[in-house]
Amino acid sequence: MRIGADYYPEHWERERWETDLWMMHECGIRVVRIGEFDWSLYEPSEGDYRFEWMDEILDFMAAHDMKVVLGTPSATPPKWMCDKYGEDLYQKDRRGYARPFGTRKHYCFNSDVYREEIRKLVTLIAGRYGKHPTLEGWQVDNELGWSNTTRCYCEKCRAKFQDYLKAKYSTIENLNRVYGTVFWSEDYNDFSQVIVPVEGACRASDPDGTEGQNPSLVLDFDRFCSDSVISFMNEQADIIRTCSDRPVTTNMLDAGVNSGTGIDYFRMSRTLDFVSWDNYVNFQWGIAEDACVSRDHALLRSYKHQPFWVMEQQAGAIGWTQLGEVPKPGQLRLWTYASIANGADTVVFFRWRSCLFGTEEYWNGILGHDGRKNRRFDEFARTGAEMEKLSRIYGALAPKPKVAIIKSFDSEWSHKIHRHTEGFSYDSLLLDYYRAFYALGVQVEFTAPEEDLTGYSLVLAPALIMVSEAQKGNLAKYVENGGTLLLSFRSGIKSMENTMLPLPIPGVFADLAKIDVEDYDPQYRKETPVSGVFGEGTAKLWCDIITAKGAEVLGVYTGDFYANSPCFTRNLSGKGTVYYLGCDLDAPAMMRLAEYLCRETGVPRPCGAQRGVEIVSTTDGEKEALFLLNHNSHTAVVPLDREYTNCLTDEPARGQIILPPYDVAVLRPE
Repeated sequence: MRIGADYYPEHWERERWETDLWMMHECGIRVVRIGEFDWSLYEPSEGDYRFEWMDEILDFMAAHDMKVVLGTPSATPPKWMCDKYGEDLYQKDRRGYARPFGTRKHYCFNSDVYREEIRKLVTLIAGRYGKHPTLEGWQVDNELGWSNTTRCYCEKCRAKFQDYLKAKYSTIENLNRVYGTVFWSEDYNDFSQVIVPVEGACRASDPDGTEGQNPSLVLDFDRFCSDSVISFMNEQADIIRTCSDRPVTTNMLDAGVNSGTGIDYFRMSRTLDFVSWDNYVNFQWGIAEDACVSRDHALLRSYKHQPFWVMEQQAGAIGWTQLGEVPKPGQLRLWTYASIANGADTVVFFRWRSCLFGTEEYWNGILGHDGRKNRRFDEFARTGAEMEKLSRIYGALAPKPKVAIIKSFDSEWSHKIHRHTEGFSYDSLLLDYYRAFYALGVQVEFTAPEEDLTGYSLVLAPALIMVSEAQKGNLAKYVENGGTLLLSFRSGIKSMENTMLPLPIPGVFADLAKIDVEDYDPQYRKETPVSGVFGEGTAKLWCDIITAKGAEVLGVYTGDFYANSPCFTRNLSGKGTVYYLGCDLDAPAMMRLAEYLCRETGVPRPCGAQRGVEIVSTTDGEKEALFLLNHNSHTAVVPLDREYTNCLTDEPARGQIILPPYDVAVLRPE
């Protein structure tokens, strides 16, 4: 457990480096990430490779006992290259306009000329630095897919998309059949005719959905674009591994305020040695609630089911042109512990010092523009010392959840194409479920629908709109062997090609749920009251009108023309149980549902759960630790059900513990 910083020595005078490294060690920083935007320094003109500047930086870091994660600079192709290749390198947006030089991420993942330039440079960098003694790891590119750059609509992508479809469908007749191109006279005669879903004539009628495009085409394009990014990343990782045995990662984005990268992170994570992400809580583009950040940590932990890094953690008031709120005293320390509690073993803060120039002048680091010690520095120094102390007691800590939520990127993309009703969002629905268990202090992680589920007492599958035969079989096997599965509305009703199945709802899950949905009522600017084992509540998005076909009724609608019809059912199947929730629930009812499900499945709940206090039970495989994190601006008193020692203060904790605003306790059971 440790902290680090994102450092840009090339932005500062050489004389300043000594001061920076001395100050970093003073506040417990043991690792820095460098070099992820520096192509023009490596190759200022074509073929003119220069490495002396990076030689000096890495040797300096080694001499000052600082470990380094070295980034590949593919996020920022230099001006000479953009001028040479132009649209052969650039992305194009949905309107066909090139995304030119002047910012970052302006390259196409399928540009052959750009990928060749990357291969040449990364080969040289990896060969030169792959065994450097200060090198701890590698970061490929930076924030792949950031700012809606995963999906490119250029001619290069269209040609490769056509090849992708030909490999998948073999014949154009098969593609036409699967897509249903008979609708609106969209038949193709050859794969060379297939389009990418650029902005079309119907955009104004459905700007947030299909825009009138064929939904099967759009989903295939989403998959193709995700695979293109992963291929781009893997190519660099493969080159690095020929020269270096140090681990490789890339910094992902969250599912909250930075959501929508369009990359299947489960697939991306398979070839990474560890995963990492960038955690910004309060800035120009939004404010993330504590439950949302916890959910994002859980997602990152779940992609490889192993410890992860936070590669960029907010260090001050940040934004490009407008600033979010400055972190209050204690919050930076709090956010560090929230990361560690949820499975991070390294938290790297962006950035060490606020930059004097460029787009991110306002993106405040640990130090301000003046480079002096400040309140944030003192808070980091305290946190760094505590991390070193904890590392002498524990190995890498992580929760061991008994509850899992199925996250399907195929379903996510399908729901993006068809949003069902006003206000529906797949990620938001999954967060609603996560938030309910979070409020109870019950740890949850995420799993892909094909992953092994045997370790979980309860698996939640909200709006799992499509599954392959193998994925359906995996869920059925889990239930047959004694697992408890919850399905919800908009589950099991589509093929993997994003077409509707000619089956009664809930489609492929009807045999597990033992219900029939004869009709449904999208809650378009209305809401419907419900009652059940979760008490009274309100549906605000969707209501499946259910007929039980062998399932037990546990909840009903109490309003509208379908009053007294079931909304929540349970079916015993094999050795297990299948619940079906045909509606969404307001937050209090959802939390009561989580309480009910924990009781029914024997999932333990910790003592002391209350609003704004994050409770995380963790283990390093041998020893346990209980994290109590007060996200409130007021003091919280948390009752304890056993005797502990507070590892941060070495004081006993019995009966209760008092946490001031934004304070933390790490408790070791006695």
